[in-house]
Amino acid sequence: MAVKLSDQEIEQAFYDINRSSNRLIAVAICLYFVFGLFLALFYNTFQIALVAGGSCMLAYFAVRAMLPDSNLHQYVMSAIFGIFSAQFIYQMHGLFEMHFFFFVGSTLLITFRNWKLIIPLLLITVIHHATFAWLQYNGMKEIYFTQLAYMDLQAFLFHAFLAAVIMGICGYWAYDLERSTLRDAINNNVLARQLANVKTNIAFAEQMSKGNLTVDYQVMDDTDELGKSLLVMQQNLRSANERETEEKFITTGINAISDIIRQNTTDAQSLHDELIKGLVKYGRFNQGALFLYEETADESYLQMAACYVYGRKKHLKMQVSPGDGLVGQCFLERDPIYITTVPAGYIRITSGLGEATPSCIFLVPVKTRDEVVGVIELASFSKLKEHEKEFVQKAAENIASAIISSRTTTRIQKLLAESQQRTEELRSQEEEMRQNMEELTATQEEMRRKSVEAENHFNAIEESGIASIEFDLDGTIVTANRHFTELMGYRLDEIKGKHHRIFVDKVLAASQEYADFWSNLRQGIARPGEYKRVTKTGAPVFIKGSYSIIRDTNGKPLRVLKLASDITALKKKEQDLEVARTLLEKSKQSHAVMDGAAVTS
Repeated sequence: MAVKLSDQEIEQAFYDINRSSNRLIAVAICLYFVFGLFLALFYNTFQIALVAGGSCMLAYFAVRAMLPDSNLHQYVMSAIFGIFSAQFIYQMHGLFEMHFFFFVGSTLLITFRNWKLIIPLLLITVIHHATFAWLQYNGMKEIYFTQLAYMDLQAFLFHAFLAAVIMGICGYWAYDLERSTLRDAINNNVLARQLANVKTNIAFAEQMSKGNLTVDYQVMDDTDELGKSLLVMQQNLRSANERETEEKFITTGINAISDIIRQNTTDAQSLHDELIKGLVKYGRFNQGALFLYEETADESYLQMAACYVYGRKKHLKMQVSPGDGLVGQCFLERDPIYITTVPAGYIRITSGLGEATPSCIFLVPVKTRDEVVGVIELASFSKLKEHEKEFVQKAAENIASAIISSRTTTRIQKLLAESQQRTEELRSQEEEMRQNMEELTATQEEMRRKSVEAENHFNAIEESGIASIEFDLDGTIVTANRHFTELMGYRLDEIKGKHHRIFVDKVLAASQEYADFWSNLRQGIARPGEYKRVTKTGAPVFIKGSYSIIRDTNGKPLRVLKLASDITALKKKEQDLEVARTLLEKSKQSHAVMDGAAVTS
C-alpha cells in the first residue's frame, strides 16, 4: 500500500533542510554583496555595487521577513543570484570568468532540494545573455557581455547549451535529493506509525493479559496486521470467555438439579416441587410449572404436578389434554416452544406491585430419547438467551430421567409386593419347573445330536466333491462352496450378493421360462434336472442336480439350495457320439445309393 505525505508532513520533512539552507544563502548573499564592492575597485563601479547589490540583498531579506511562512523568498533568492551574476559581468566589463557565478548560484540552490528554484535563475540567465549580447554587438559600448570583439552564433549556442546542461544537472540533483528526502520522510513516517501502533498494541495486549477483554481498540492503520490479529484475538477470547461463562452456567445449573434429584428420592411430590422451584430460582425466571403425563384406561392428560412463582410456591390444579394449548402442543411435537409475543390473558404474573404479562414463554418437553413424560412451562419478564434455553432443555432431560426413575421405583415397589404374594404360588410350581428343565435338557441334547449329524452331513457333501450354492427366494446368492466357485471360475466374494442370472446366457435370463423357473422355486416347487450354465469366462458348462427348498419351522419356503455335479465331459462325449452316429447314417445312405446305381447299370 502506497503511503502519501500530507502537506504538513512534507513541510516538516524539509524544515531542517530549509532552515540550514536559508542560513547558508543568507551568508552567500552577503558575500555576493561584499564581492560586488570588491569588484568595484577595478573599474570604479561602486554605484552599481551599492545600488544593484544592496537592492538585491534588501529584497531578499525583506521578503523573507514579511513572509516567514512562505517559500517565496527562495524564488526571489534564485532571481537575485542571476542579477548578481549579471552585475559582476558588468562590473568587470564582460570578463568571461564572471559568467561562472550563474553556475555558482545554481549549485547553491541545490541545498534546498527543489529543482523549481533553478527556473528563475535560468530565465534571468537566458534573458541577460540574449539581451546583453545583442546590445553589445549592436554598438552599445556601455553594455558589457563579453570582452571578446565578437561572439558568433555557434560560440553563443555552445555557451548557452553548456549553461543549460550545468543548470539541468543541478536541477536533477535537487530533484533527486528532494525524492530522497521524501522517501526518508515516508520511511520515518511509517516507522513512527509502526512505533505508535506497537505501543498501542502492547498496551492493548497488556489489558487483555490482565483479563480486560472489553477494552476498546481500533486499528489505526490498515497495514497494522498485528493490531488486526490482536483485535481478532480479543474477539475470539471474548467469545471463548462468554461461552465458558455460559457453559459454567449450564454445568452449575445441571449439578444443582442433580443435587435436588439425589436429595428427593423417596417422595415424588416433594421431588416435583423442589425441581420446579430450583429451576425457576437458578434461571431467574418469574414463574414455572411442571406438567406430567398421566394415562388411565379411559383417558390420557397432562396434570400440573408443581407450580412455583419466584419466591413462593403456588397451589394450582390443572389438566391439559395432549394437543390442547401450548402445553399440549409441546407434548405432542416433542420440541421446545419459545414465544415473545404472549397472547392476551394467557398468563399473568402477580407480585406486590400488581399484575403484569411476561415478555416471553418457554415450554420444553420433559423427555428422554424414547419417552416424553411431561412439559415444563416457564415465564419471564426478560428475553431468554440461547445458553439459558440450552440449560432448561438439558435440565428437562435430567428431570425426565428422575421422574421415570421415581415412577419405576414406585412400580418396582408395587411389583415387589405382588411378587411376595406370588412367592407361594411359585414354590408350588417348582417341581413342575424342575420336570420341565429335565425335559428341556433332554431336548437340548437331542438338538445337539442332530446338529452334529447335520454338520457331519454337510462335511460329507463337501468331501464328496458335489458343488453346492444357496440363494434367497429372489435368486440372490447367499453362499457357495469351493467346488461350485471353482466349477464356475469365480471367487465367492465375486458372486455373493449377485443374482443367479450371472450363470445363464442373456437370452435365457430375459425369457419367460427363466421367470417361471424362479416363480416355481418361490412357491416351494423343487427343480431337479440337467442345466446348461455359463462360467465367468463365458464358456458353457453342464451340471446335473437339483434346486431344493429349505423351509422354516412352519414349512414356509426360506431359501433355495442347489446341489450339482459337473457333467460337461459326459455331455461332450454324448455330442461326439451323436455326431459320429449322424456321419455313419449318412455314410450308409451314400453306400446304398451307390449300390443301387451299380445294379441298375
